[in-house]
Amino acid sequence: DWVLLSDGSVVRVLLGVPCEVLVSCSGCVPSHSSLMPCVTGLGSGLLRSPLGTSGFRLCFLRMVEACSSFLANALLPDNCVGVLRLADAHSLVPLQACVQDYISQAFSHVALHEEFLELPEEALVNLLKRDDLSVTEEEQVFEAAIRWVRARETERLPTLPRLLQHIRLPLLNPWYFVEKVEGDPLVRRSPEAFNLLQEARRYHLSGTEVVSERTKPRVQEFQSEVFMIIGGCTKDEKFVSEVTCLDPLRRSRLEVAKLPITEMEAETDNKKWVEFACITFQNEVYLSGGKETQHEAWKYNAALNKWIQIEYLNNGRWRHKMAVLAGKVYVLGGFNGTQRHSSVETYDSFHNTWTEAAPLMLSVSSFATASHNNKLYVIGGGPKCKMYKCCNLQRLHLCSGAMKALYCYNPLEDTWSMVTQFSHERASCGLAACNDKLFITGGRDERNQVIATVLCWDPGTKKLTEECVLPRGVSHHGSVTLRKSYTHIRRVTPRTVAV
Repeated sequence: DWVLLSDGSVVRVLLGVPCEVLVSCSGCVPSHSSLMPCVTGLGSGLLRSPLGTSGFRLCFLRMVEACSSFLANALLPDNCVGVLRLADAHSLVPLQACVQDYISQAFSHVALHEEFLELPEEALVNLLKRDDLSVTEEEQVFEAAIRWVRARETERLPTLPRLLQHIRLPLLNPWYFVEKVEGDPLVRRSPEAFNLLQEARRYHLSGTEVVSERTKPRVQEFQSEVFMIIGGCTKDEKFVSEVTCLDPLRRSRLEVAKLPITEMEAETDNKKWVEFACITFQNEVYLSGGKETQHEAWKYNAALNKWIQIEYLNNGRWRHKMAVLAGKVYVLGGFNGTQRHSSVETYDSFHNTWTEAAPLMLSVSSFATASHNNKLYVIGGGPKCKMYKCCNLQRLHLCSGAMKALYCYNPLEDTWSMVTQFSHERASCGLAACNDKLFITGGRDERNQVIATVLCWDPGTKKLTEECVLPRGVSHHGSVTLRKSYTHIRRVTPRTVAV
């Protein structure tokens, strides 16, 4: 059945008219009028028939496509939810995808309309999962979800923990989290959500020590999870004062403040940062020690884009490592020019002091360390050990040390396994976990030539690709991950790599 519309009003109903007739007569329809299909009911005889003749089936599919196209072009913040429910009811998959994309792109506007409260639960969950959900801050997502639950509180309260699982609570402003989230009566009545609240509190205290899907910023927010390549040396053994900051999600390079004390008027006053250690804590990068900067300690504030000097280390060292555990920054081991260190220092950010902690069982340098399940792990560093780099991504990953492979340690099974192989050795490289992927930066090959490429290992697809090429080859550098707002962006070009 069809209806003839003129200026929005039904002027004629056409019952049982074949599609071929309407197509042949389409030129007779006035310009101010339009034809729309009207499914008023399906007789049992038609339901028993598979689809009728092939010609009718083809015409019916074209009619569905035309209707879907019409609705897709007529989407507005106040009608898109109704169109989505229509598409769900009739299994119009292309229209479903189109409407979901529209709601995602206009989420902050759609959430203000009453029709948003009629969004099906599964559709809302799928929206909250999306990295490309168009919001400038995560607070908008929480407020929309709570408003949806309150619309039918008795019916929807049991779904709140499921919704909170896909809201990035750790990225909320800490004061907002305490006042609006933890203080919300509905959240207090949902004990199943308490683990999610605890994760957010831990993240606010320790930063990137907590890693989950909820700690990754969305694409449209004014911040992004990035990894930084800090210092190091080039092919001609020159020291690098620049900090390269890469945003893999937006495929962009960010301009970041140079390393401290590297822009003095007199070249002789500039510091050479090499064989130092770095770590991220509470979204700030901590930098300590080094061959020429043995006692110095600095932190990089991402919001200010500045390096800030903090209290000196008690024991000067280089070839050491830093780690974060239980809300504290640790400095472990190293070398002081004559012997290896076993000493461990911990930093109190409130009092700006370093204090001695229990020493290591052995004096080590050029080793690797990582935290997992409230424990610190130390690998290598003995007299005959090669240098390694590692990081924590629910599992422990290890590469470099003149190896051609990436290895993974599973602490639950207490086993090591080889993840993938490289085409060349990568000694003295960097390794950082960012956006649920591992990024291997720089290093030196078997000919001792510095490497300028950045490799990306995706645990989900189990594929190794070349992410980009750095401005220069670099080795013996630091590599950390943090969240950062950005202003100046340079595009980087992805490439494939043979493995």
